[in-house]
Amino acid sequence: MGKRLLGILFVLAFVESAKAQESLRLSRIESPIILDGKIDEPAWDIIPAFTPVQYEPVFMGEMSEVTRFKVGYDDNYIYVAGELFTSNPESITTNSLTRDKYSSDDVFAIVIDGFNDNQNATWFFTNPDGVRFDIALSNDADFSGGRNVFNDSWNAFWDVETTQTEEGWFAEMRIPFSSIGVQEVNNTTEMGIIVYRWLAKNNERHIFPVIPPNWSLGNAKPSQAQDVILEDVESKNPLYITPYGLTGINSVSTLNSDSSEYNFENDFTGEVGFDLKYNVTSNLTLDATVNTDFAQVEADDQQLNLSRFSLFFPEKRQFFQQRAGLFDFSFGGDRVFYSRRIGLDGSGNQVRILGGARITGRVNDLDVGFLNLQTAKNDNLPSENFGVLRLRKQAFNSASYLGGIFTSRLGADGSSNIVYGADGDINTFSNHFLEFRVSQSVDNDLGSSQRYDLDQTSALRLSARNVTSTGFGYQATVTRLGNDFNPEIGYVRVGGNVQKYLQLAYGWLPEEESVFQRTSISASYFGRFYNDEYEFGNFNTGLQSRTLTTQWTGRFKQYGQLNINAVFEKDDVPVGESFSLLGKIFIPSQVYETARAGFSYQFSEAWKVAGGVNGGFGTLYDGNIMELDVSPRFFVSRKVELGGSYRITHLSFPDIGNRSTKEFTSHLGQFRGQYAFNKKATLSAFMQYSNVSEKVGANIRFRYNFSEGRDFYLVVNEQSYTNRDPRETGLPRLPSIESGSFLVKYTHTFIF
Repeated sequence: MGKRLLGILFVLAFVESAKAQESLRLSRIESPIILDGKIDEPAWDIIPAFTPVQYEPVFMGEMSEVTRFKVGYDDNYIYVAGELFTSNPESITTNSLTRDKYSSDDVFAIVIDGFNDNQNATWFFTNPDGVRFDIALSNDADFSGGRNVFNDSWNAFWDVETTQTEEGWFAEMRIPFSSIGVQEVNNTTEMGIIVYRWLAKNNERHIFPVIPPNWSLGNAKPSQAQDVILEDVESKNPLYITPYGLTGINSVSTLNSDSSEYNFENDFTGEVGFDLKYNVTSNLTLDATVNTDFAQVEADDQQLNLSRFSLFFPEKRQFFQQRAGLFDFSFGGDRVFYSRRIGLDGSGNQVRILGGARITGRVNDLDVGFLNLQTAKNDNLPSENFGVLRLRKQAFNSASYLGGIFTSRLGADGSSNIVYGADGDINTFSNHFLEFRVSQSVDNDLGSSQRYDLDQTSALRLSARNVTSTGFGYQATVTRLGNDFNPEIGYVRVGGNVQKYLQLAYGWLPEEESVFQRTSISASYFGRFYNDEYEFGNFNTGLQSRTLTTQWTGRFKQYGQLNINAVFEKDDVPVGESFSLLGKIFIPSQVYETARAGFSYQFSEAWKVAGGVNGGFGTLYDGNIMELDVSPRFFVSRKVELGGSYRITHLSFPDIGNRSTKEFTSHLGQFRGQYAFNKKATLSAFMQYSNVSEKVGANIRFRYNFSEGRDFYLVVNEQSYTNRDPRETGLPRLPSIESGSFLVKYTHTFIF
């Protein structure tokens, strides 16, 4: 029976692989192209234009403007041209002059699947003022199952120029093959491309090739790209060396030896180091770093934790961005590799990274990712070595893979943690996938009899899903995390349990006359069960927590997007695990059943105000909760953008023993302001306030980008107390400022 089932899966997988589209041959450019945003060189005349169609708001509907795309190449670059005609030039929208700060602008874009693996892609786009935006995509832009898909912190070397006339706006891009990563076989390179135009005022997208709007990010889905062929590409493999110099002062308030007062200690710092990038081949990239610094990275967003478990924060540091999706090995929200474990301790304090290297790329049909870094000793941790090896081999068809991972964390004090695992994602037919993932950790903190206990130190995940946003969609997943499964370079929010997840959804495209572009309804179940009490097929015995969610989503053609949901939860807080919610309200051990209703509304990209508003009300543990979160972004002009968010959460609980606080209103506010002097110089400010932590933080950055790879940064950070009352009896009042820093940094890339 097992062999028969396996045979059926193989047949389905190979049938799916036979559905490959016909490839197009791109035109080679034989004469010079001057990158000036004017598509008037003779080389462009011999390149045939691609014919786009309307992707949204009405698929295959009549396009309101004329759009033409052209793509060509030479030995070292891909050239992309957009003739973006506009009947009313005043409708051309530019709200940003800052790189990577998309602000509901008109857009011209290309998505390039350099290895043609139907999984990963690099996404380059620009607005009418020629501002550059770039994103790395992975996992075929499939967000289901907690996948890591969207990496907008990734940056690459490339150029773009634009012009505007009474006819519209026009763009020329020049993208090095070394920034994409390509693979040559018998002097032939095959890749996938998607080219599109976004008209913000009309909420309208023109796209090539024809892609149906069946996915949430279908306009950038690598598996739907047009396959193109390039011949005799002799790409250079440049060497980028980027040294940096940093100086400044770090200040922190510390309690003196007799606990009578706080003193401000100043630490004058000076650092040098460098990063190196080299394309070993056209399809393998080496990144090396010495004395790595992340002074210019924006501070983390504060979050409100209404549970007793830890929160997840995204990676923002540039070194970890190259093909970050390749290293994804997750069990839903739990991950075997979480790069924030490197260079940060458990409290979020920086740990010096002495140096290391990373290799990423593709060899034939094998994706390769290798990472090794050494950190210095600090007050909380010994010097440690971190290693990761990730392999994924295309199998059965272009949308399927088999892979494995190995991670190690070795301390100078003799501590060690090793994790290994295997996984696969098999596209059986159409948009249907079967996924498996298994892993085991070996930690020397455990006794020898426990260390290799497969039942206690392993994790397993089995999943089936239909990836679509139109028609019937589903996902069914079972995950088991052993009680001692502990990937120390990973992230496990709640360990030692069995997780069941089931989602059923139906989405449809309304009639052309409807105000809605698309709508969907869905229902989902997520349950956690204690390993020691779990019974297969039983949804009650050993229950740790359960969440039932129903929701309706409607995306308007012109008015944004509305979501309405209802959530029903059951949560068992075990004996001995009572806790203090937000550090304020005592939550005793017992079983809680709660219900909440909520909504979220995202503003239309056609408006001068972006962002959204969401809120909800209901029960939380044995109390009540009401929330409202407003997060607007105002595009004052091309140079000025103001925004932020304010979240108010009111909690009220009954009077019981051990509960001294029965009501609390949380205020979590953020302000973001940005002024662009031009496309090179930007001043940005990020401020946060929380009455839970009773702190306010500020992060102010000035950046001057002389050219790609040459940057000057001035960074000011400050963290202040809003409540200076002593934290404990007998201690002095807190100082007004907890910590601060003033740093100046310069980076300069040399290209050889």
